[in-house]
Amino acid sequence: MSCLLLFLLSVQFSAGHEAWGLAENYKRSVREQYLFIISKHPKYTWGGAEDLDKGLDCSGYIFLACKWAGVPGVTRTTSLRMSMGLGGWSGKDIDPKDADECDLLFWTFQPHRPNGHVGAFINDRNSELKITHASTSRGVVLEDLHGVLATNLTKVRRLTIGD
Repeated sequence: MSCLLLFLLSVQFSAGHEAWGLAENYKRSVREQYLFIISKHPKYTWGGAEDLDKGLDCSGYIFLACKWAGVPGVTRTTSLRMSMGLGGWSGKDIDPKDADECDLLFWTFQPHRPNGHVGAFINDRNSELKITHASTSRGVVLEDLHGVLATNLTKVRRLTIGD
């Protein structure tokens, strides 16, 4: 009986472990980096991933925040590859209604570019869940999930790096 109980507990622990997301220390640090980058309001620059003065693109923004936060194993890649868990972006797709801070969002605005745009959920200073992304027209922004951002949302992914 005790072996069965230990087995059931280990299965439950393993199943829950997959959905935990980023370890709390990484989550805090990533949030701080998002807020720092948002405060600098870099413009959108296709391919930008290192220099706030030159600008950032969407995947470059997410990569830079995670890099500066010390998240292990992530590499600079495209939003599509991030959505597939490639380049060190391991995670689990979740229902948007279950989203939490630091979960990634993916959008398909053009049919030939599935999951061609990426952003992240973040709590604003009032602890309201917002999204942050590098908008092509407005640069790095923090805003509500509404309009085309809500209607073209294709995936939400919870990172499991460092958990």
